[in-house]
Amino acid sequence: MSLQTSLQVILHLTDAEAQEAMRFFLPFTYPKNTTLLEVGKEAPQLFFIQEGYIRIHADFEGKEITQWISSPASFITDLSSWLFNQPAKWNFTTLTEVSLLAISKTDYQRLQGKIADWSPKEKDFIGHCFNQMEQRIFQFLSQNSEERYQAFCKEYAFLFNHVPHQYIASLLGMTPETLSRLRAKLR
Repeated sequence: MSLQTSLQVILHLTDAEAQEAMRFFLPFTYPKNTTLLEVGKEAPQLFFIQEGYIRIHADFEGKEITQWISSPASFITDLSSWLFNQPAKWNFTTLTEVSLLAISKTDYQRLQGKIADWSPKEKDFIGHCFNQMEQRIFQFLSQNSEERYQAFCKEYAFLFNHVPHQYIASLLGMTPETLSRLRAKLR
């Protein structure tokens, strides 16, 4: 999905509004293993991934935790940092070469004056983000590791071809060994 289509679907923008918003997004390309955001820093941009994969992760008690793997056609930022000017809780690291479109916080705020009914549209966008987080939390609380793995495979099986499996294991809340056993068992 392109940026324009994503803006139209997620923010409910018209063609003209999406074109206006797109003027504020700047293109960037980063090589593999580039840190785009570090824990403790403020999230300066909202990214739209055109190509490539980004790992969202942090260290917790000496253990690396993968919160999410973002793929093409995704918006990403550290939401608490972006919305509330707090230090980021997550590192963003490119897993492949990545092509992004990025909008600064200042330019994002300018959209309010450029797009009619911006507030309810922005509310829908933020609601979309929180809805995705709620679904993942519920899945974690209500499913065992095998069920989480199967649900992940239904929607994100393509990631196994692009992402080291230890990151997928962490994302699913299991060890790499458990992930290997599940994959062998369910083949």
